[in-house]
Amino acid sequence: MSKTFGNLSQRREAVEQQRGNFKLSQTTADSVPQEIFRSWQRSAHTVAQNPQQAPVDDALIVEHLWQQSPLSMGAKLEQSNMIQLTKEADLVVGIADPCGRLLWTHASNYMQQRAENLNFIAGGHWNETVVGTNAVGLSLKLKQPVTVFSSEHYLPFVQDWVCYAAPIIHPQSGECVGILDMSTTWKKHTPLGQSAIAQIANSIAQNLPCIESHAELEVHALGQPKVIYQGKVIKIPQRELEILCLLALNPEGLTLEQLHTALYNDDHVSTATLKTHVSHLRHFVGGKIGSRPYRLTMPYWADFISIWESLHQQNANDAMLMYRGEFLARSQSPEIEQWRHCIDAMMTRVVDTCQSPEALTNKLQESTSGSHTVRDRLLELLPNLTFTKNKKSIL
Repeated sequence: MSKTFGNLSQRREAVEQQRGNFKLSQTTADSVPQEIFRSWQRSAHTVAQNPQQAPVDDALIVEHLWQQSPLSMGAKLEQSNMIQLTKEADLVVGIADPCGRLLWTHASNYMQQRAENLNFIAGGHWNETVVGTNAVGLSLKLKQPVTVFSSEHYLPFVQDWVCYAAPIIHPQSGECVGILDMSTTWKKHTPLGQSAIAQIANSIAQNLPCIESHAELEVHALGQPKVIYQGKVIKIPQRELEILCLLALNPEGLTLEQLHTALYNDDHVSTATLKTHVSHLRHFVGGKIGSRPYRLTMPYWADFISIWESLHQQNANDAMLMYRGEFLARSQSPEIEQWRHCIDAMMTRVVDTCQSPEALTNKLQESTSGSHTVRDRLLELLPNLTFTKNKKSIL
């Protein structure tokens, strides 16, 4: 037995022993990285069963998702290199969306059947909440390159693998748009794997299509909130984000009393506190908030306003393309809650009239849970697509 194989065997045994200790007491691990141990702890609360493979979505649906994804364009120049690398190093390579769902894979002859047995194929779901500790899910969680070796995987069915993954970060927005993963059997582990995958992920990111700016200020509040000011993503607290959305919804401006009512209603919050929040928000957007009344004094665009305009014009296809989730789901502002209810009620209606398969698949791509209504409508438009009933799917 070679020295390399012997060292890997010892490492595997040490991790397996630590996993046994974890099951007994969940005490701090000494033989595994802290990010792996913390992932085990999260997985213990989210993964209740012991499946033999990852859940998978229908291949034809996923093919549409891949064609719609900017990842497809970004990966074009690297695909031939990745395919050659899989042959030379006995690997399987996969590109996952921001939900951890694999959109494209390619395997060497050595890994082909192994990957299919685990559903490490297009459509397979590898989010940490679904299959526990794994490289795709962990890299998605940490937004950094990771290696998950052998029994560091939470579930037994993937513990004969070693997996390297890295996030694909859009150079403009700084947003994680996907995950690149390369995997093989644990005996073929190389310490160079993680750095190699990070370099390829960065190359894919550099080839992603550019994001066109809508305005000096962009407010994305459907689904995962994001604010872009002068081309850069800025992070602002929840309360300031709510105020920003209320000002966007009221271009003519709001008095202090009107803003207080829209934000707090009958809650006993002083106007002095509200003024402080407005002052903080003004700092984030370069002072471009007027007073008496409070109003935005720059060109701005907001997804919740654009989607409402599309809904009002009965443009179901455009609305489907824009919808990413609830409007500020965590907000308890009475005015925002009313807008959220109206948008969601209208979106429920337009699904049945949507004529665009592209819009429907785009909506499926944005969520790990998906919508049975959306899926059923997509099947009506694409009658040749079928869902395999004997395979677990979280669509």
